[in-house]
Amino acid sequence: MRKYIFWKKLSGLIWGLSFVLTALPLFAQHQDAGTTGFSTLKMLYSAEANGMGQAMAGRQMNCDGMQGNPATILRTPDDTITSTFMDHFVGSGGGSIQYLRSKSIYSAYGVFINYWNSGSIDRTDISDTGEFLDSGETFGAHTILGGVSLAKFISPAVDFGGNLKFILDQIDDKSATAVMVDAGLLHHTANPKIKIGLAVRNLGVQTTSYTGKGYKESLPTTYNAGVGYDFNATNKLNFDIVKAKGANFVAKIGYERMVHPNLALRAGFRSNASDYYQGGALGWTSGLSLGAGWNWRKMTVDYAVASYGDLGIVNQLSLRYHFNEIIK
Repeated sequence: MRKYIFWKKLSGLIWGLSFVLTALPLFAQHQDAGTTGFSTLKMLYSAEANGMGQAMAGRQMNCDGMQGNPATILRTPDDTITSTFMDHFVGSGGGSIQYLRSKSIYSAYGVFINYWNSGSIDRTDISDTGEFLDSGETFGAHTILGGVSLAKFISPAVDFGGNLKFILDQIDDKSATAVMVDAGLLHHTANPKIKIGLAVRNLGVQTTSYTGKGYKESLPTTYNAGVGYDFNATNKLNFDIVKAKGANFVAKIGYERMVHPNLALRAGFRSNASDYYQGGALGWTSGLSLGAGWNWRKMTVDYAVASYGDLGIVNQLSLRYHFNEIIK
């Protein structure tokens, strides 16, 4: 009994300190807004998460937690391999391959690789009068990111997780690299239906620069606080607040309903919808997302479509293999 009280007090202290340290930057608008590099670090590769408006920081037993809050990979029921493909704008796209090893409720780890390809971009020159001239040539941009994750049981009330990541970003014949860490907490509240997650991503240093002259771009450090609420076994609600360096606060909300033991339907919304209004007919859809997930034996297939208004839609497809057959 004394041991339980000790861990309860310790977890409360860790939770309180972590909340203060992580939440403070959420309420500060950075003076260099809009100047960060490595923009692909803001992308989230998970069809399940994108179907729910990317609100997953407070969702426990999350196989894709390595992409957001690494603490949430703990307590997953089995080991998985997941491959995600994203179809983005104007011929660009990317994806992720990840392996999650769930050792027990006390420890889990994983590895992942994210990749991105911009497709062909027309190269332009600037005339003496300031006009853009088509050179007839094209170039591309590519990104590859590799990382390892570890999540540990701290107490019955707190799980902790972290990522160590390395990114190589190439634009035409220029490239830059950076090393980063992510850290996250998942708090199991006294109400078993409610989980609270905190995460900070992309804390690190740029190791090489595009110009070779030592100029360093700011990394898009991102702070995330989220709540996961289970109404019952078939209805789940997620809500996140996100602040990325160089961007405004964004609220994200997602809902999932199991309409069949094997089929889940999802919907979500991101509050930065106005960023993509262009005055066209599809502007009203900006920020909305829809998704579905299907479980069959050892396989899970997730699909999501997210609207960016008149810029277009983004599709994500995730295929996951479970080493143990899914319990119906």
